[in-house]
Amino acid sequence: MKDLADPFGLLHNMSAPPKTYVKYSGLADLAVSQGKLSAPKVLKQTSAFGLFGTPVRFALAPELKGRSPAFLLRHLGVGPLKDPERQLAALINTRAKELPLPDGCIVIPALACHPILWADTLSALSILAKCSDSIWLRDKTPALNAAIQHKQVTLLVPPMFASRLPKAHL
Repeated sequence: MKDLADPFGLLHNMSAPPKTYVKYSGLADLAVSQGKLSAPKVLKQTSAFGLFGTPVRFALAPELKGRSPAFLLRHLGVGPLKDPERQLAALINTRAKELPLPDGCIVIPALACHPILWADTLSALSILAKCSDSIWLRDKTPALNAAIQHKQVTLLVPPMFASRLPKAHL
C-alpha cells in the first residue's frame, strides 16, 4: 500500500542537500570570438576561478583591525566629533562615491597577486564596510564593525569599467 502523504514516492530523500550547482564562467570566450579582446588580455583579466573581469584588492593595515571609529578617524588625520561612528560612515560614503567602480561588484577570494590600486585606509574601509562575502554595493549602509574585522577583499571589476581603473598597477 502506498503512503497517502507521498503517493508518488518523491519525498523519500528530503533531508539530503540539493544536487544543483550554478557556476558562472564569464563571457571570456564570447569576447575573444568577437575580437573585442585578445586571448592573452582575457587570460590576464580572468581569475583562476574562471570569472571575467579585473580583480582589484583592498586591504586594511593589520594594526587597524578591530580599532574604534575614533581611532580610525585620528589615523585618517580627522579629529573625532561627538559621534565618531557617524562621522566615519559619512567619510566612507563620500569615498565610495568617488571610487571609479560600478555600483556593485562581485567579491572573489583575495589573492596576493591581485593588485591594490588604492592603498589608502579610507578606500579600504569604503570597500570593506559595504561588502558581504559575495557582493560590494556602493549604496549599502556602512557596517563599520564588519569592516574592521576583515583583513582584505578582492572585487571583480567588470570589463566595461576596467578603463576607469588606474593603469599604473594593472
